Amino acid sequence: MCQSSASPTPEAVPHACGTHRPEVGRLVPAAHDLDLPEVQFPSARVLATVGETGLRELVFHHHGRLRHSEIGHMFDVPDAQFEKLCGLIADFVVETCGGPRNYTATRGGGCIRTRHFPFSVDERSREVWIEHLFIAMHETGFPAELREEWWTWLEAMSVRMINRRTMKAQPVRISWSEAQARYGAALAA
Repeated sequence: MCQSSASPTPEAVPHACGTHRPEVGRLVPAAHDLDLPEVQFPSARVLATVGETGLRELVFHHHGRLRHSEIGHMFDVPDAQFEKLCGLIADFVVETCGGPRNYTATRGGGCIRTRHFPFSVDERSREVWIEHLFIAMHETGFPAELREEWWTWLEAMSVRMINRRTMKAQPVRISWSEAQARYGAALAA
C-alpha cells in the first residue's frame, strides 16, 4: 500500500481581525472604509431667493447652535475667532451657490475632509451637525420651497466631513422626508 508523505494543508483559523493562515500569517480582507454619496450642489435659485445676507445668517445661526451642542468643543474659541470661522464657512456657502469667490480667493481649493482634520468628526458629530442644520433652517425662516434642495446638498456633503470612523456600518443617511419626521416633531412641540 502506498501512502503519501505530504501532510495536509493547514486550515485557515478565524481570528478577531481576519483569519490566520499558518503558511502566510494573519490576513485581513480588503474592505472599503466609507461610501461617499453623490453630492447635488444647490441651484442658482437659492442665492437668487435667499441672497448672500440670508445665507450668511443661516450659517452663523447654525454654527451658533453647534457651539452650544454636544459638539461645541469644536468651536471652543474666543468670540472673535468664532466669528471669523463662521465668516469663512459663509464665504464657502455663498460661493458654492454662485456668489463671489471670496472663499477660494482666501483659502484656495481643497477637500472638505482634510479641511476638517484639525477636528475629530465621527458619525455622531455628523448627525448632530445635520440635526442643528434642520433646526436652523426653521429658526431663520429659510424658504420652505428651498429646504429640501438645501438639505439634499448638505446631508450628502456632511458624509464627506467624517474623518474618524467609530463604527463599521456606513453613516446613517437621512432623506428630507425622514428629517421632517425626525426633527420636525421636536420643533412642533
